[in-house]
Amino acid sequence: TKQNAATEHAGKVMSIPYLISAVSSPPLGHIVDRFGRRAQIAVFSSSLLLVVHLTLAISASSPIGPMIGQGIAYSLYAAVLWPSVPLTVPKEYTGTAFGVITSIQNIGLALFPLAIAAIYNVSGRRYIPHVEFFFMACAAAGVMVGLVMNRLDGRCGNKLNKVYIEEEEVEVAANNVGEEGDGDFAAVEGDQYFSPLLQSEGVIS
Repeated sequence: TKQNAATEHAGKVMSIPYLISAVSSPPLGHIVDRFGRRAQIAVFSSSLLLVVHLTLAISASSPIGPMIGQGIAYSLYAAVLWPSVPLTVPKEYTGTAFGVITSIQNIGLALFPLAIAAIYNVSGRRYIPHVEFFFMACAAAGVMVGLVMNRLDGRCGNKLNKVYIEEEEVEVAANNVGEEGDGDFAAVEGDQYFSPLLQSEGVIS
């Protein structure tokens, strides 16, 4: 029937964000590791969600495009949210921080369907546009929080927007040079200076 076909089509469209997130999250996470900009990407993803829900609220065009944008926004946000936790809390509280974030996330998952159902009923059992306006408000709040986060991050040494993988590579390279060396330098104690030239001349035995 037409109703069954419409239901099947709606299910396929609604699965788009999750399919995109499943495929794109690993490469996007790698990009974040390489280029940093975690707080800035968080603002961008919230802004993208704002545009997505605005489009769904006022446009009668196909929802496939906005659903693709929503999947990209989800992937970007996840790629910067969880890796930011160890960068912002002491190591001994990392598990607690993850627990608090998960708790807040689950509270939202429990309460938001109730809020959406209430808006749906008040709007004459119509999903669009009022429910989408609610999601737009949430996305706008995310943009504002993200802007504040970037401001605070700038004051704290850009821990979130910083690139860490390059620092680790430099540190590893320095350690390798220190361990292997090329015969020109050797480890010394304290501030003693060592020269292979002096050693070869018998000055240092």
